[in-house]
Amino acid sequence: MDYIKLDKKAIASWRIGRVLSFAILLLACAALRIISGRIPQLDPFLWIITLALSVIVLYKLLGILIYPMIEYRQWGYYITEDKVDIHHGIFFVTNTIVPIIRIQHITVSQGPINRRLGLYDVELSLASDNFKIECLAKDVADEIAENLKNKLYTRLKTKEEG
Repeated sequence: MDYIKLDKKAIASWRIGRVLSFAILLLACAALRIISGRIPQLDPFLWIITLALSVIVLYKLLGILIYPMIEYRQWGYYITEDKVDIHHGIFFVTNTIVPIIRIQHITVSQGPINRRLGLYDVELSLASDNFKIECLAKDVADEIAENLKNKLYTRLKTKEEG
């Protein structure tokens, strides 16, 4: 089964989101390092604190540069007559199968980063959880939402008649 890939702009979207969180983390690390440098009792441990903060910053940099490309390769979705199959993850790859008959409502939405890039998310709400196909072009997101709605109505009608 060939999974349908997300829009290529998904990589940029994920990178921008991670850069914003990196900037916040960097400010927090800098503040922590400055504060710990002014507490005399922490002087013997200052190098450990600096090393730990550096490792965290390096890890987040990897998250910006490398992970979005790996994540893009892993991300895919597939829609059949009775289910939506979503495949994603970096270290722990998750394959989620959502039965169409269980979908309660479908939402097409955008966050601020995706709005800037012209990307949309399709969120599938079930009684138990929400699942998302993210970073899609507008026409693709609308087509998926409409297609799922039609399949859901058809299955519900068939169930009521049968």
